[in-house]
Amino acid sequence: MKRTDIINNFIQKFGYNSYLEIGTQNPNHNFNQIDIKNKYSVEPFPPEGLNTNDYSFVGTSDDYFNFIGDDTKFDIIFIDGLHHSEQILKDIENSLNHLSENGTIICHDCLPITEKMQERTDHGGEWTGDVWKAIAELRVERIDLDIKVVDTDYGCAIIRRGTNIPYHPLIENYKTYLYYKINMWTMMNIISPQKFTQWINSL
Repeated sequence: MKRTDIINNFIQKFGYNSYLEIGTQNPNHNFNQIDIKNKYSVEPFPPEGLNTNDYSFVGTSDDYFNFIGDDTKFDIIFIDGLHHSEQILKDIENSLNHLSENGTIICHDCLPITEKMQERTDHGGEWTGDVWKAIAELRVERIDLDIKVVDTDYGCAIIRRGTNIPYHPLIENYKTYLYYKINMWTMMNIISPQKFTQWINSL
């Protein structure tokens, strides 16, 4: 199961019609495989050799959300932009403001498996950045969001409006990799791909 499968599962389950992808990079990797009527891509730095016409908006996610205005809504939004926790939180908040009533947000790269992967500088290897810290913060501080992370494809967080029983960290500074490594399953509310399939079928 990959991020594409999770996204298309939600589209099929709820009959979604509109999709926004933040951080498309190469459209062939995910965007072009999303099966939905209306879809929009945002990418500030298209890879060399790709035409800017292949993207709906060339610029940052902040610029895009300012551009579209308050009334534009999407059924499902995939966030795979700048892998810094503070930007992910901004992207999630902006996405919630533009999410349809029964909409879904999916964030990529939420489960690093080594400390090096979660460094904030892209070192050219497997890199998730510190996206996980944003998801952990939402699990700790928000009661109005149903948050799960599917243990696949570097971790795919699913965020929907609903109810969250806040995670209570054992220490004040829970945003360290050591704490994450020991407590990730409960803090991040991780589910297996099999559990995801059972859960979405029950919705």
